[in-house]
Amino acid sequence: MSLACIAAPVVRRAAAATAAGILALTLGACSSDSGSGGPVSDIKVGSSPGLSGIGLRVAVSEGNFAERGLTVTPTANKSANDAVPQLLNGGLHVAQMDTITLMQARSQGLPIRVIAGAGLQSTDGEDGELSAASVVSAPSSPIKSVRDLVGKKVGVPAIKTQTWMNIRAIVDRAGGDSAAIEFVEVPPAQTIDLVQQGFVDAATPNEPLASSAISSGKAQLVHNTDVPGNKGVPSSVYVASEQFIAENPEAVQKFAEGIYEAAASVNGNTELAEKVAREQLGFSPEQLENAYVQTFAAEPVTAEQLDKIATLAVEYEILTEKPAADELLAESE
Repeated sequence: MSLACIAAPVVRRAAAATAAGILALTLGACSSDSGSGGPVSDIKVGSSPGLSGIGLRVAVSEGNFAERGLTVTPTANKSANDAVPQLLNGGLHVAQMDTITLMQARSQGLPIRVIAGAGLQSTDGEDGELSAASVVSAPSSPIKSVRDLVGKKVGVPAIKTQTWMNIRAIVDRAGGDSAAIEFVEVPPAQTIDLVQQGFVDAATPNEPLASSAISSGKAQLVHNTDVPGNKGVPSSVYVASEQFIAENPEAVQKFAEGIYEAAASVNGNTELAEKVAREQLGFSPEQLENAYVQTFAAEPVTAEQLDKIATLAVEYEILTEKPAADELLAESE
């Protein structure tokens, strides 16, 4: 299959309050050998370096890929946006990314599709519950509920991503005006420091940073980033280029099987999750003592699940129109 490849890197956001977060990719012509070069059994996968990437690491640790004849090498994503060009130029075979980034890329005609589910929204947004990326504020801050975020400066990893969209939806459904929130992009690893320094009023650290900061008294939980009514929808997915999928259907199927088997093993098994987080991701027992581990997809993503996310993406003007959800999925789904 002859496909286009990335000729220029992702253009980073020029302004956090306007078009920031929209993928700006320039496509150039590719030679026929720019893709995977034929069937492979060694797969390089970009994934989250936090606990939202634990599903992949469990599959590696527990031999779920090896028993299917696959060698999977995980590498930490800098960001979902950075992973898109790597998928198309062969730097990565598979990448974990939030579902909104996938939809943005597809809306620009980029040939990538979902091959397996990754993280799932684990709650229905109940008060007092953590999520994969919870909103926190300083311990002495008057910000204690989502409505208190209105008019404040909130740090997020990127604008117009799933976390950004979910916060807006949660605030609006609680009766606030999310358009009055000033969102700024902050490095995930620095979120707690920036909250404590007052650079932002609240922020969304990933796990286990959020739970560790809350339990140690460095931050207080404001709310999770799970949208009411969307429990079970994919917060992140594993994506590959159409060329890789076409040339490696068996590897894609085996990868998905290994991921789902690992998810079934780790869901609800905090002991296994913590063991793999220490051994594969380098977290200390202290960091993991109160960690929140989200639910992972143990079965294929459905078009109906993706449609729920797409509906919100149109509402918050991330997308101009809803994509055909079934066209986001690889045939193996």
